[in-house]
Amino acid sequence: MFPMLPVILRWKNIPITTYLARYKNNLVREALSAIASNEHMSALVLVMVLAFRTRSNCGFVAGGSWDFAMAIADRYTRLGGTIRYKAKVASVIVENNRAVGVRCEEGTVVPAAMVVSCADGHTTIFKMLDGRFLDKKIRYLYENCMPFPAIIQVSLGIKKVFPDAPHTLNLPLAQPLRVDDQMRHHRLEVETFGSESALCPEGTTVMTVRLPTNYEFWTNLKRSDPGRYRAEKKAVTQEIIGILDKRFPGLAQHLDRSDIATPATFVRYTGNWQGSYEGWLPTPRILGRRIPYTLPGLKDFYMAGHWVVAGGGLPSAALSGRYVAQMICASKGKAFAATKP
Repeated sequence: MFPMLPVILRWKNIPITTYLARYKNNLVREALSAIASNEHMSALVLVMVLAFRTRSNCGFVAGGSWDFAMAIADRYTRLGGTIRYKAKVASVIVENNRAVGVRCEEGTVVPAAMVVSCADGHTTIFKMLDGRFLDKKIRYLYENCMPFPAIIQVSLGIKKVFPDAPHTLNLPLAQPLRVDDQMRHHRLEVETFGSESALCPEGTTVMTVRLPTNYEFWTNLKRSDPGRYRAEKKAVTQEIIGILDKRFPGLAQHLDRSDIATPATFVRYTGNWQGSYEGWLPTPRILGRRIPYTLPGLKDFYMAGHWVVAGGGLPSAALSGRYVAQMICASKGKAFAATKP
């Protein structure tokens, strides 16, 4: 990585909007803005994304995140590990400033020689551990750095193939699309998956649309007015289906099923702070800042997942687990060694 240091230092502190303002061609500026996807990001992100794509060093895991996670779970159990499903952790048990286990919501206590939390960082630090193990660096992260914005995701299962559909399409809209009480979108980013993705059977297609939205709108609505919450979800889904049907004729006719996840859904399934789907947004403020895997004053405790990696993402989250395994081996005086599954 050392030869890349000048490139990193050159770009990481430049906001993407500052960089894009240099372009005189509106189309080029708009295309690069769509690739970067968020105006708060560092220009380094655009450099990295273009480099990854140029070198064919990015893609989607066949079977999606479910198969990715289940492969890890299967490997863990074959190595002798035990997974307790539907056992939500309420707190980390600490004795003499050492993590010695976890307590689940229903009261079950699971003792441990070492605790690794891959859960939401804010929940782990401020709820499971009551904010007892903090320093200025950690406070700075949660008080000043931005997570990825909350989103809605509309997913469609269609009994039809669209051979001419690009994998990713950034679609301009004739009329703005309303997704909450404040935000209006002028473009849709549509991702198309065929049977080769292992996400759907032969002769079918999965399409997904993700759009930033207002976290408070959806979470408050679900809590205060469940009926309207369901109606709003249905309205957004139907409008997106109508838009895509014009771009991909026959979509609505052959639609087999649809689903929409709101920020409230993300919180329900993952507990992620502010409904963020990918942890820390790679802004100039956080890039280059070391995010600790351990907490000050707490022994035998580590954190992994996308809250310890700026930019988040599935591969980064998995890689952070490998790093933690290396740290544990080092703390025990053991050489880290990995074998193929």
